[in-house]
Amino acid sequence: MNFISTAEAAEGAVPQQGQADWSMLIIMVVIFIAMMYFVTIRPNKKAMQQKAELLSKITVGDEVMLRSGMCGVVDEFRADSDYVVVKISDSTPVTFSKDAIVHILPKGTIKAVK
Repeated sequence: MNFISTAEAAEGAVPQQGQADWSMLIIMVVIFIAMMYFVTIRPNKKAMQQKAELLSKITVGDEVMLRSGMCGVVDEFRADSDYVVVKISDSTPVTFSKDAIVHILPKGTIKAVK
């Protein structure tokens, strides 16, 4: 029995399977890296940008919501420091990290809730 077809015997070459496997592997790795970028890195970058924008807009007197769910009025805010003093009530100033602020509330929100 002859296992080689007459066309292959005429060419005198056996098809190379190794090259096709490597090119497919490279394509799959590139696709995987692209998917990881669009699923994890890009959204995280966007969220960090939005957080930096939020922190740059905060001024003294703004009503804010903290990560813990507490709401208060910004009493002291220093651009060179990582901390902000928030008044939870009229006589209760509390110091928090700037990263604890998640929302700037519209003026009058705290009075409306009380």
